[in-house]
Amino acid sequence: MKTSRIVVLAMVAIFAVMLAVNFAQSMSIYTNFSVAKESGDYVHIVGKWVERDKASYNPNLDQFMFYLEDSTKAVELVRYHEPKPNDFEKAEKVVVIGKYLDKEKLFEADKIVMKCPSKYEEETIAAE
Repeated sequence: MKTSRIVVLAMVAIFAVMLAVNFAQSMSIYTNFSVAKESGDYVHIVGKWVERDKASYNPNLDQFMFYLEDSTKAVELVRYHEPKPNDFEKAEKVVVIGKYLDKEKLFEADKIVMKCPSKYEEETIAAE
């Protein structure tokens, strides 16, 4: 076999392994805080922002922190190392993607996805 074919096959194999590892890391389940605490796995948690507790952003530490209530009514502190997402206060539901950190007693979110009601409301168009 030619050296060039061996190099190409090796590159394809490396790419396939990297793709598999990336796919495995992106796989996570939708759950609640108690399961996230027990498992320590990377998960999705759907909930709503607890408005009675103010959300805060610390630019020095580059962290946005807020309390989230999951589907079982459990409330936990969430830390996100990015600025507060636009229209965060208007979001009907918030999905945090990350893992629970036992030592710090909080959920560390790598991503935040919001469902805002304005995006899903039907608009009526008047016929003239």
